[in-house]
Amino acid sequence: MGKRKNIFFILLTITAAILLSVPGRGVSLNIRPGIKLGGGLSDNFGADTFGQSQQPSFMVGLFVDLDMASRLGAAVELNFVRRGSLYELESNGLVYRERYLLDYLEMPLLVKFYFLRGRKPELYVYGGPAVALNLRARLKVTFDDLEEAVAVDNLQGIDLLAQVGAGASLALGPGHWLLELRYSHGLKTIATEPEAEVKNKSLVILTGFRF
Repeated sequence: MGKRKNIFFILLTITAAILLSVPGRGVSLNIRPGIKLGGGLSDNFGADTFGQSQQPSFMVGLFVDLDMASRLGAAVELNFVRRGSLYELESNGLVYRERYLLDYLEMPLLVKFYFLRGRKPELYVYGGPAVALNLRARLKVTFDDLEEAVAVDNLQGIDLLAQVGAGASLALGPGHWLLELRYSHGLKTIATEPEAEVKNKSLVILTGFRF
């Protein structure tokens, strides 16, 4: 049943992307593909997180920009994202460390608004929902120079997030170089236990190239 739900959400997202890319009457749609990558910090929050702190996060993926009006656009992305959190406890000079490594295939659908269109550089803000498919979850435990990694199987297969960001693009060769700051905020718990509240959040700096 869980796999069927995952397939349903993926198909729903793809369908929404296709519908978004169909221009209406009188609208000239410019489609521009590209690639992005970057890194930053991620964390888990919620009533059932205890002493969690930030750890490095990274993202790499493909996107398609859709220019729908002079100042309005949209973007459909497909990204590999690593999120998670860190827990540390120090006693008598020894450090016990738990590092959660959560890998997702993420599909954001973003609306973009341009402030300085056609100038150098172009400035814009964006926001929208993102559906993330849980690919793999691990807990890496380190204590006294010993390390062990175990699979985490008490997390949901689908995460839903809200994303907002700002960026700049500069004409470079056959396309545009991009620089962005993006914040992602979990809208639902990723824990499978009833009433448990554990959510994802991250802040990343991205660079990329749009053709």
